Amino acid sequence: MTPPRLADQFLKFFCAPDRLEEVQGDLHEEFLYQVRRVGERRARWRYWRDVLGFFRPFAIRRKPDDYSPNSLFSPSMIQNYVKIAWRNLVKNQTYALINVTGLGLGIGAALLIFALVRYHYAIDKHHQKYDRIYRVLTEFVTPEGVFDIAGVPYAMGKALQNDHPAIENLAMIDLYRDPLVAIPMPNGPDRKFKEAHQMGAFVQPAYFRIFDYHWVVGGPTELAQPNTVVISAENATKYFGTTQVIGKVIKLNAVMNTRIVGVFEDYRDNTDFAYPIMASWASLREFYGRPLTEGFDNINGDTQCFVSLNDGFSKADWDRQMMAFVKKYKPHGVKDTRFPMQPLRDIHFSTDTGGVSQGLIWSLFAIGVFLIITASINFVNLATAQALNRSREVGVRKVLGSTRGQLFWQFIGETALLTLAATALALLFFQIGQQLAQERLHGAFRFTFYYDESVIGWLALIVVAVIGLSGLYPALVLAGFKPALALAGRITTRQVGGFSVRRSLVITQFAISQMLIVGMIVVASQLQYIQTKDLGFRQEAILTVRLPSSPKQDISKMNTFRNLALAIPEVKKLSYSVSGPPQSGWISQTMIKFDTRPEPEKFTTQQQFIDADYLNVYGLKLVAGRNLQPADTAREVLVNEAFVKALGIRDPAKVLGKLMHNGRGLEIVGVLKDFNQNNLKSGIAPLYMTTRATSYFYANLQLHNGNFRRVIVQLEKDYNGLYPESYFSAQFVDEQLQEFYVQEQTMAKLVNFFAGIAVVIGGLGLYGLVLFMAAQKTKEIGVRKVLGASIRDILWLFGREFFRLVVVAFVIATPMAWWVMSHWLQDFVYRIELDWWIFALAMLLTALITLLTVSYESIKASLANPVKSLRSE
Repeated sequence: MTPPRLADQFLKFFCAPDRLEEVQGDLHEEFLYQVRRVGERRARWRYWRDVLGFFRPFAIRRKPDDYSPNSLFSPSMIQNYVKIAWRNLVKNQTYALINVTGLGLGIGAALLIFALVRYHYAIDKHHQKYDRIYRVLTEFVTPEGVFDIAGVPYAMGKALQNDHPAIENLAMIDLYRDPLVAIPMPNGPDRKFKEAHQMGAFVQPAYFRIFDYHWVVGGPTELAQPNTVVISAENATKYFGTTQVIGKVIKLNAVMNTRIVGVFEDYRDNTDFAYPIMASWASLREFYGRPLTEGFDNINGDTQCFVSLNDGFSKADWDRQMMAFVKKYKPHGVKDTRFPMQPLRDIHFSTDTGGVSQGLIWSLFAIGVFLIITASINFVNLATAQALNRSREVGVRKVLGSTRGQLFWQFIGETALLTLAATALALLFFQIGQQLAQERLHGAFRFTFYYDESVIGWLALIVVAVIGLSGLYPALVLAGFKPALALAGRITTRQVGGFSVRRSLVITQFAISQMLIVGMIVVASQLQYIQTKDLGFRQEAILTVRLPSSPKQDISKMNTFRNLALAIPEVKKLSYSVSGPPQSGWISQTMIKFDTRPEPEKFTTQQQFIDADYLNVYGLKLVAGRNLQPADTAREVLVNEAFVKALGIRDPAKVLGKLMHNGRGLEIVGVLKDFNQNNLKSGIAPLYMTTRATSYFYANLQLHNGNFRRVIVQLEKDYNGLYPESYFSAQFVDEQLQEFYVQEQTMAKLVNFFAGIAVVIGGLGLYGLVLFMAAQKTKEIGVRKVLGASIRDILWLFGREFFRLVVVAFVIATPMAWWVMSHWLQDFVYRIELDWWIFALAMLLTALITLLTVSYESIKASLANPVKSLRSE
């Protein structure tokens, strides 16, 4: 029975040769004793403990004198390590500054990325029923594939409760954007608050049994009654100056009086369900001015259903019974419609229903790891390069009795000291970066940093990892010098790892930089593409004005506003529509029947309500038929080319005069050339457009070039005079379209930022290596200059090695970058091609950065007086 061989090798490496036999004998004797006592398997583990205990100051040892003042971790030795490390860093200030800056940037960036990842994975985890909460989706199976939407029919909640009473809790919710709140004033006009970029909701009381809210006053008990509302503490203070507002009245959209029955605590922004105003579900009928009795064919993405399940009824139970439910309530949709339950933990990362791309989050995490690796590579390269200068120091210390273990921990201590200094810089960088993230980042990448114990653990893990990555190899190299060779000055480059190791590390650094630069170019090119692509409609100089969100629009007021607007010289045309521009992001889908076909079509169709001037304002083209006739109700319909293709008809003219049935028969009078209704991540879906004046919520104004500011001021004056209870809100179409790509724009900022950090870290490392090479080649440069070498020759002497490494890194980075970016581009139906020039440009940029980094010190060395460098010869 022998102890673990690896443990013995570890002991031989670190133990002083004159004490090895004694220590090894004691440990072997203890091992045999433990074998008889606890068995061989546990004895082997205890042998490892005893070997490692040889290096711990307070380990239980068989001989108390094993921890003499000269042992590895006695207080005097630790003090000695720190003192020598500090002296070496002061002596090599440039080397220390480069390492601290590089490590500080790498650790700081990694901390920022960790905070972002941690934030996104903590979303909504504060709800007690987190693992039991589900959202019911509507899933469509089409020839093009399967796609989900978050919306369900209004009748979903009631049907589920009737058929499955064992469901623990069920709540329907209906969202509405940018709520307008009016506070009735006893003496004067109402005070109005436009909650821009917020979301209001109509909810059933069970919503608060599913999700956790803390109540300041009141609660959701009375929310079962119509015309009741609960609001956040922040909004209560904003409206009334206090949270004690139970019984007070607010007007939703300035038209519907609601009584406040509860005020809940402001939530942190770690939720996807941030609704500061929630009215009762029973208020919906009055709000929309119609009975909500639509069947299972009409689906709005803002009407959602949440459930909390338990052992009485589980997701597996629903999966088994779902098709029977579909057959009962939507028999014609058995083949193409499903209602799956989506776990709460998946909602935040569901891109199909507006969530954050989990791939993007993990891509950023990988970038953080790359930055740590890049910074550590700098340290290893510079430390091994400096090893030649410290060889005599190692030789002297070994002759004077230092063990290999003492030297190893001495150099690890120097690494730790540098890393701790870099950590202080990283924390400062993190604080600044966190503030910038709050101000500059939007959408998926905006995050708030919350402190808890895991932060300390993550920081400690990063510090230990950096010390290990950066310090282990140089410490082993330096501690392994043979004293005779070191004192004789015969330690060569090969013995300190040689150019082969540094080449590999520099290639890795270059490859990481090139991958990030490729990412930067691809993201920027894709953004440029989607911002300049022809979407099939006019975007320039079109202003949209939001009409009051009343149940039914007042047609006479709309006509008056049209006349007032067209009286402004800069206004060329005006049209009304339900959702503003053709690409608005607003989607309402329904099932239709075509002509005399007995069954509804297998595809869902988007529906839009427009007036007869809409095509002229946005420049939409007809490929067959004519435009709609002016009308206030639905009489005729336009369809797009995608609609015709989905019907299986090749010639658009063949659908003209046919009827499209959606509750009533509407004659198809024209076929529109396809245009993008949604962002370019989605394809062009089947669509029909018809007139319905009471459902128009936007005025679309085409303007002449001129003083747009004057137009907006006049429009606001006319609007407020006509709709005193509402709130004027106007936006240019091209600005609206940019909001579709906030996530991509923010990602571009982040990739550029982290690519810049990687380049800076790499540049620092290159500069340090060139600085070392210049010192090592001082006499060689002097001889070359005496023999007639030019500045260009000296520059090439330094640069040729690095340019070769750039090419090798390019060969490695190109396939990896292509794979990553091609997967990212898969999210876009309309995307750029990954052409060769993108990768070539990345290599050229890397080469240019290398040239600029190498040139300064190279030129400085070439301009030095050769007499000074050769004087000692």
